[in-house]
Amino acid sequence: MALDLHKRIYSKEVQSSKAGSQVIVAGWAADAKSLGKIAFIKLRDRAGIIQLVSSDKKIIEQASKITNESVIAVEGKVQASKAKAGGNEIEISKIEVLSLSDPKLPIDMSGKIETDLSKRLDWRFLDLRSQKHKLIFEIETEVLAAMREFCLKEGFFEICSPKFQGTAAESGAETFWIDYFGKKATLAQSPQFYKQLGVIAGFEKVFECAPVFRANPSHTTRHDTEFTSFDIEIGFIKSVDDIISLEERWLKYILERVKEKFGRQIKEVFGVEIVAPKIPFPRVTMDEAHKIVKSLGGKVEAGMDLDSEGEKLLSQHILKKFRHEFVFVTPFPWKVRPFYHMRPANNPDVSLSYDLLYNGLEITTGAQREHRYEKLMEQVKDKGLNPKSIQWYLDMFRFGAPPHGGFGLSPTRVVMQMLNLGNVREATFVPRDTERLTP
Repeated sequence: MALDLHKRIYSKEVQSSKAGSQVIVAGWAADAKSLGKIAFIKLRDRAGIIQLVSSDKKIIEQASKITNESVIAVEGKVQASKAKAGGNEIEISKIEVLSLSDPKLPIDMSGKIETDLSKRLDWRFLDLRSQKHKLIFEIETEVLAAMREFCLKEGFFEICSPKFQGTAAESGAETFWIDYFGKKATLAQSPQFYKQLGVIAGFEKVFECAPVFRANPSHTTRHDTEFTSFDIEIGFIKSVDDIISLEERWLKYILERVKEKFGRQIKEVFGVEIVAPKIPFPRVTMDEAHKIVKSLGGKVEAGMDLDSEGEKLLSQHILKKFRHEFVFVTPFPWKVRPFYHMRPANNPDVSLSYDLLYNGLEITTGAQREHRYEKLMEQVKDKGLNPKSIQWYLDMFRFGAPPHGGFGLSPTRVVMQMLNLGNVREATFVPRDTERLTP
């Protein structure tokens, strides 16, 4: 009779089970071997690894035929392990092979040999069986849950905007153009226009967590062509400071949750101490940021954004001076921002917008939007855009739009910086970049 997998428990639960109790476990054979008169199997499931042992001749013979990464189910008796690590193990009484693995594994699964990231991504389903890599996505799950939970507690609506769009919300140079039943369409670069639609429709506070697409040819550790974006927009604000304040509270909430649930594991596995940030976060103007970067030997261009090296240098300075992993750079030059960002009346060369850096990398762009129709039309012309191409968007502002603003953030970038992973692909379930369309 086949083992009843409905009665299965996880490896972690075995450690708290009483010695002598009968249990059923199932998972992947991370390491199966027979040494003389005893068989050892390390079984891996989503909760961890448990050692299985047997001195029964029949079981030993079965175990000798099990290849690494085969899927097995085992029934046995819990007993104290004789290994140095201690804890419990299972003495096997019955074993079932549910799926026998090809013995020629394309990547090393032991962790003893370092495999190139590109090859690991080719075999992502195997790569993610690693306890370390699985932990990344446990943490990311908590990050996303905390992001949503905060918004729902604050009374936000969750929206699901279309990904086929007739208008590019961001730079036209990074747009994926497609044929849509004979019409020219784009894959969504951002839900920006639709977030604003939600606010102007009277929802007032909206968020979305969904994929966005950027035809960015960059071959860097922080760029991909498809990624998940978490976007927030709120209405009836007094200034861009309301947006900054909201994001500070949001990120503090997220990092407190991660620290509480995974702080010890993150320290053990990644060697990183999770810090719940203090509010308010440090802020610098773009001029101040340029001076700091130049003083540290970096290169800057007047009126332009910081490059990746500049972001790192500025963050190092802030960490040293304020012991803070975050820094807002605000306001931003108007010429490097989109037409819908508001400009202050007394300084039209800048926009009421910001970037947020986390441990040396930009994770957020946020801004107050221009909600006054006449001003918005002026800014469309200033940017050399054709109003007809975005007429549906502009029409929203003819019939009453409140002062509003928001920001967008990549959760994968947050996790990358939080765990010091070094490459956004490590925090992306199945990455898409300029060279990768499979798996």
